[in-house]
Amino acid sequence: MKSYKYSYYLLLLVLLNGCFFQKDKGPDVSSVDINISIETFYKDLFSFEVDSLEQNLPFLQNKYGEYFERYCASIIGTGLPSSDNFVKNMSTFLSYEYNQEVLDTISVLFKDLDRIDVEIKDSFKHLKYYFPNAEIPDIYYHISGFNQSVAVDSAWISVSIEKYLGNNCIFYEWLGTPVYLRKGMIPEKIAPDIIKAYAMSTYPFNSESDNLVNQMVYNGKILFFIKKMIPNISLNLLFDYTEDEVKWTRKHESKAWASLVEKKHLFSSDRTILQRYVGESPFTFYFGQESPGKMGNYFGYQIVSSYMKRNENVSIEELMTQNDGQYIFRHSQYRP
Repeated sequence: MKSYKYSYYLLLLVLLNGCFFQKDKGPDVSSVDINISIETFYKDLFSFEVDSLEQNLPFLQNKYGEYFERYCASIIGTGLPSSDNFVKNMSTFLSYEYNQEVLDTISVLFKDLDRIDVEIKDSFKHLKYYFPNAEIPDIYYHISGFNQSVAVDSAWISVSIEKYLGNNCIFYEWLGTPVYLRKGMIPEKIAPDIIKAYAMSTYPFNSESDNLVNQMVYNGKILFFIKKMIPNISLNLLFDYTEDEVKWTRKHESKAWASLVEKKHLFSSDRTILQRYVGESPFTFYFGQESPGKMGNYFGYQIVSSYMKRNENVSIEELMTQNDGQYIFRHSQYRP
């Protein structure tokens, strides 16, 4: 009898764990057609000798058009190709010793970008599934000298590929990049960051009251959007948390939320308080050094998820265009 009970509880535990950790498969998008262009721009830019830059400019301008101009002027700051000092500035950028080292590392780590390209295409198939009239942006891979991770325009999204070389990459140590920020500097984050950039540029923060609950819900909507476009993404990858941090958050979610409410921070507009809940940090200030950072965003995701579960008639588009975070919070009935 004891053996039977043990087997029963063991089976129940396995089933519960299977349900708890099962990844969302999402809708079948295999029949969704999209027209998307993914270009390894950095390969063309670094493909010729620096001394021949001037004679190769027409090739780059004809192939990449306005994107090339924006890359030069805004992303790496060499000025427009038509400016007097452009050739000198771009030559300096191309011949910079560390850029060459980065290029060599990228050539090894990203010898084959097919897997990442498939993830990007699949995420935009989901976008087209939920938003049939959405315009699909062109995607570019560039090198920016460790500048911004993702650049966005109305027609394209461009990724600094050197910002995804792995959390143990020696370049990040040389640059003094904090360890907690390196968790998101991995190849697996390229597709999620592209979708995040799309979501934030298409649905910018637009609330009348810039308080904590509106900030949390907005960030929660962005995370929810990413999860819908990349259904099999893990919580670790979604939140830039380690497995231990995910476990800590789940274990202490109720207590941490009660602390936030007790401190009367939910409707605070104090910039310091907001930053300590939703800003980049090795831990969430009010919850101790064992907590992961940005737990306010985790709460926001849980609020939005609860809202969508309780309001099944609300579409993802209606969610993203609802700018009243307090409305979403009230109707989520979130109670950890």
